[in-house]
Amino acid sequence: MRKLQKGHDKRLIDLLSNVLYEIERYNISIEKAFVKTCSLKRCSKDSEERERLFQLTKEFIKNVIRLRCIYGDIGRKNLARIFLEGTWRDESSIEPWCIYSVPKWFYERLRELLGEEAHDLFRSIDKRVIWLRINILKASEEKIVRSLEEDGVILERDKDLWYLYKVIDSRKPLREIKAVKDFMAIPQDKASCLVVEALRPERNDKILDMSAAPGIKTSLIAMLTEDQAKIYALDISKKRLYIMKELLKKFGVKSSVDITLADGRYVPAREKIFDKTLIDAPCSSSGAIWKDPSIRLSLLKKNKIDYYSNIQKDLVREAIKMSRIIVYATCSLLPEEGELIVRSFKDQVVFERPLKKFSTGYSKYDPEGLFNRTFPHKDESEGFFISKMIVI
Repeated sequence: MRKLQKGHDKRLIDLLSNVLYEIERYNISIEKAFVKTCSLKRCSKDSEERERLFQLTKEFIKNVIRLRCIYGDIGRKNLARIFLEGTWRDESSIEPWCIYSVPKWFYERLRELLGEEAHDLFRSIDKRVIWLRINILKASEEKIVRSLEEDGVILERDKDLWYLYKVIDSRKPLREIKAVKDFMAIPQDKASCLVVEALRPERNDKILDMSAAPGIKTSLIAMLTEDQAKIYALDISKKRLYIMKELLKKFGVKSSVDITLADGRYVPAREKIFDKTLIDAPCSSSGAIWKDPSIRLSLLKKNKIDYYSNIQKDLVREAIKMSRIIVYATCSLLPEEGELIVRSFKDQVVFERPLKKFSTGYSKYDPEGLFNRTFPHKDESEGFFISKMIVI
């Protein structure tokens, strides 16, 4: 652990405690909280120093629950100071959920679902794998890979998806790599790609993307169909749709996407007019705590699971009215946002296992093996639930 340095203590304490405040007060991501805090605290504009501060901040937020287990409900600045000093009290008597720095209920739920394997999952927290998706709408695979390697990125091609590469090492942060800045290589988690693979999009398909922004999965649909599928992309946020529109241009998606501001629960068209529907549903994002440690803190509010579950059911209910094939996915490790959602529609749909190679759902809720789940400790990806439904 990095020791506190004289002359820098107040600046760092203020930075860390303010980021924690932003996350807890406004329930935002660590990246948004860091950018907002830096704009107020005037962080260094030097990219290397700023990256160092961001990584330090991530480490702090990751350990907040753990530190509170040890020291109790102390103020944010004191918490930041203790973290920076790196001389913590004896941890031998604290519970496993404290050691892993996750909410107690979340740890207990995963233990119930996975048994001893839950420890493998939680131990994988610090082993996040970064993936890059080759974007052949911008250039050939050979040209993109060559550009990445010339920029000092060491890659390993994925054994399952031809367009996906694991980042083994990089001389610079990926956002500073030319191929990434030019949108020829897109950071996209493997599980996110598998959601689109489950949809099996084809040229001339008419596809509804119900919660589309910011458009990463939408752009992959376009790439896999050579920009020949007709995609109707909905999102409830005007700001996110604006970002999506700009990103799709940069990704090289030309004419295949019709972007509409709408709540996916209340789609204007009421007929079954789509060949396929993708529901990448809003959720607790519990499967992404490896990427964003602020999710650990948002999960302290257990009632948010019920809030998202109700939205997810509404989205599936609406999709059934308009499409014969539906892929429903969530970035969640919880059956309340996965198996239990789709099971509630079992009288209206037939389930088809989307991906043969990957794990099935939790045995308690998926005894027939009809669904898929990805796990960080098994698949080097975020934790996703993926299902495919054929409307009767």
